[in-house]
Amino acid sequence: MRVFPVTILLLAASVCFPQTKSNGKVVNGLERLLYISNKSGVSIYDINDGHKLLRQFDVPNTADYKGISASPALGKLYLTSNLKDELVCIDLATDKIDWRRHYDGGYADSQAITPDGKTLYVPMRDSDSWWAIDAATGDVKAKIKTEHGQNYADHPIGGIGPHNTWMNPSGTRVYMSVLTVPWIFIADTKTNQVIGKVGPFGKGIRPFVVRDDEKYVYANVDWLLGFEVAEGKTAKGYGGKVLHRVEWNTPPERIAQLPNLPPRKPHSTHSHGINLRPDQKEIWFVDGVYGYVYAFDVSQLPPKHVADMPIFKDPAQQPKPGWVSFSLDGKYAYPDGGAVYDAMTHKVVTYIPTSEKMIEIQFRNGKPIKAGHR
Repeated sequence: MRVFPVTILLLAASVCFPQTKSNGKVVNGLERLLYISNKSGVSIYDINDGHKLLRQFDVPNTADYKGISASPALGKLYLTSNLKDELVCIDLATDKIDWRRHYDGGYADSQAITPDGKTLYVPMRDSDSWWAIDAATGDVKAKIKTEHGQNYADHPIGGIGPHNTWMNPSGTRVYMSVLTVPWIFIADTKTNQVIGKVGPFGKGIRPFVVRDDEKYVYANVDWLLGFEVAEGKTAKGYGGKVLHRVEWNTPPERIAQLPNLPPRKPHSTHSHGINLRPDQKEIWFVDGVYGYVYAFDVSQLPPKHVADMPIFKDPAQQPKPGWVSFSLDGKYAYPDGGAVYDAMTHKVVTYIPTSEKMIEIQFRNGKPIKAGHR
């Protein structure tokens, strides 16, 4: 029998079985990774290891991302990229593009995915519809017609049309907002038909979130630093009226720090970012002009103010937050702008380069098992 030197055997092994990527720190059997879009790809931070940067990867020929979602069942990550108006599917095991699709309905905006990871609901910004798209192939399964919107005469915004999406926890209903339209549309995902509307709100809808039981909808609206609360599910069905309007003010000391701001606001509005803490007790929304995030207790109505939190470390910094997200367990809050907050104490725990498009994905034994949403 011929005996090979150990060095040759090791070399052969390294060729046949390349090293795998670095894994995150395992706690209670789970890796918890935060996927954050950057200028031309994705940065991955290890939540279990103090939000340390784990790795980054480029997504060639993409940029200006509008949405992010993931399918643990398929092992895929999805980005909508405005650079070439595409929906891009990335394999979570390799960080490589699986497929990319351009659709004739205009550029794909901020999508949501059903909990089984099989269907993406994608707003087509230049159209009047959301498209139900097969998450495995990118094929179009159905279209849900809503509206396109009409720009404001006095304060025009940069583009109108289908914009933001929210999926209920069971994946049976999808909530959809159209820029400049003061209604949120609700569709049944079995029939892909509109079954109700929420509103009218005080102005066109910006980011919004729906309580898990769908009783209330919380929405940023144009030109409001704050949010409005409306009925989602009522005894009569789906859709209801606005119940409360919360108007807030930037702390005077912060206004004094930034006396010469440009006249055009980021996202053309005061608040473009809102989310509900996973325990359903607090709403967090951003001040995109002055770089703050505010928390309100919504365990009962009307909402009650809890905390004002600066996103910046130095008063000279001028972050322009456009979103806020939470970790799956609700321990951490991630306002776009760089600060990571303890969601219970409202204190900063670290700073990382966050963006508007980020989600947590959990892995067990290297396999994705659960994903958050924007």
